[in-house]
Amino acid sequence: MNDAEQAIAIAIIVIPLAGIWIVALTHIIAKRSDLSLGWKGIWSTVVIAIPYIGVLIYAFVRPPTPLRGDRDSDPTATRTAIDEIHRLVSEHDDGAITDVHFASKKAAVLGLGIP
Repeated sequence: MNDAEQAIAIAIIVIPLAGIWIVALTHIIAKRSDLSLGWKGIWSTVVIAIPYIGVLIYAFVRPPTPLRGDRDSDPTATRTAIDEIHRLVSEHDDGAITDVHFASKKAAVLGLGIP
């Protein structure tokens, strides 16, 4: 292999890995609002100290992104569910629906299926 072929082979390997490394650092620092500053520092140090192995460690060990506080979630859907539960509680307290009907309708609103 001559020098040009070696440079091309290295570029084919290094450039994608560097891209993944930059994406991981960006994800840790900018996108993970659920991590404290200390955890961001720890994860950034791991990814920087052992660049490619650190990225793999972060990808497999990192805490999952929480469902609560998700920027893509629809707050009106949650508000609608809360309003529906309040309505069901009122109907149940008034005696308009039985305990069984209340439990099944509440489970349906919460997406839990029929108990």
